Amino acid sequence: MTKLTIDDYSFRSNDFENSLDEDYKKKNGIFYTDVQLAIEIVDYLDIDSKSIIIDPCCGAGSFLYAAMSSGCENVYGADLVDKAVKMCKSLTDLSTIKKCDTLGKKGKDVLKVLGLKERADYVIGNPPYAPMEKDIVIDTDDYNFLRSVKDAGSNLFIAAIYRAFEITKDEGYISYIIPKNFLHVRSYSVLRREILNSKRIVSIIDIGAYFSGVRGEQIVLTLQNSHKSDNEIRIMKLDDHKFVDCCTVPQSFYKDEILLFKSKEEYSIYCKMQKPYRKFADICTGYVGRGRSTSDEAVTGRDIRKFGFKDREVPKKGKQVFIQNIYSAESGIIASFAGSYEASQTVTIFTDGDEKMCRYILGILHSRLCNFYLYKFCYNSSKLTMHTDRKYLENIPLVKDDKSNEFSQLIEAVKALETLDYMGPDWFDMLDSMNRLVYKIYNIDEKEATYIDAEMLSIQSKRWSNGK
Repeated sequence: MTKLTIDDYSFRSNDFENSLDEDYKKKNGIFYTDVQLAIEIVDYLDIDSKSIIIDPCCGAGSFLYAAMSSGCENVYGADLVDKAVKMCKSLTDLSTIKKCDTLGKKGKDVLKVLGLKERADYVIGNPPYAPMEKDIVIDTDDYNFLRSVKDAGSNLFIAAIYRAFEITKDEGYISYIIPKNFLHVRSYSVLRREILNSKRIVSIIDIGAYFSGVRGEQIVLTLQNSHKSDNEIRIMKLDDHKFVDCCTVPQSFYKDEILLFKSKEEYSIYCKMQKPYRKFADICTGYVGRGRSTSDEAVTGRDIRKFGFKDREVPKKGKQVFIQNIYSAESGIIASFAGSYEASQTVTIFTDGDEKMCRYILGILHSRLCNFYLYKFCYNSSKLTMHTDRKYLENIPLVKDDKSNEFSQLIEAVKALETLDYMGPDWFDMLDSMNRLVYKIYNIDEKEATYIDAEMLSIQSKRWSNGK
């Protein structure tokens, strides 16, 4: 076991990482894991001391250090970079660290380089995240492997997961830090479905935007290299440097996209909104997409405010709703009835032949319930700026009963919000009434409404709740 303290290890590891060329690290998706997070992951895995552990992209060896510190005796690592291998050996005193292209070599060859006659009980680490392009390639003649990687998203971390399947025992575990967007981006759906159908997802831990300098957020995905039909996935989050349970979700619940629920209440609300309702795309069959006008008179995203415009009147008639294309959790949807105005690329357009339906949709889009649904379940609680593009809007559950009193009441509420003093007391009172009405339309009970209100008040800027 290494004699270095955690502080000494952190200092030397950070010093080594800082010595590496920044462009090289970014280009190859190399961001080293700090030892505290590695220790937290290893402790969570509760690894038996006799287990065989491999970090195939070990860098300076944070996970290896963490495993050794927890008492593990059979620890192996590999890296493609000479400097990283030397530094890792220096920091851990391990002779079982080898220079090896673990993505380019087949699994059996990786094991051979490491001197192992059997596959690992645990494969852990933080593989590189980088899209495979002209300058980022995997040096291998394993064309079936390359085809699988390409079909599943053409990223180095995808390749790392596939190789992990090869070097892990059938009942063994894989625990990797990977981009959070793996859970929902369409290009990764092939591997997601493969995992859902043939592997057991032990847990998904949301660690947020953990790495400075890395665009996007990360998760810790832990899999067992086998399948269990009645498996329950443990959803967790990183909170104050500790992993905290959120809820459990049956693996069979997911068919492709994997949503992270913050609590059992969120899971319950999501299920409630799915079963009885059709989707936006099923009811609203008009144009949903970006504006195309280059005219000086075209509306831009910045020209739109909630239920109106900054420098022009809201039209009385027409068939369009304009939505600010940039979506932030702090402000939520910003949209207006737009009549026959022209829109630029920074605006998402929704069209419907029925003027009443346009205003009804406008009310739904601005509601707390809809923004809760968008943020939590369409954007997967992303802390980054998102876009109100078609692929997200079309997934919103939509209640359409144009003969009901609630339908007419919501339209009248929207018309009032268009004409009242913007963000004045009466405007906020009407906005609150509109939110209550939307809850009623979707059969959201008082307890559920209270939960949603609390969540959105903690997420959105206080200016949208009249400073409350």
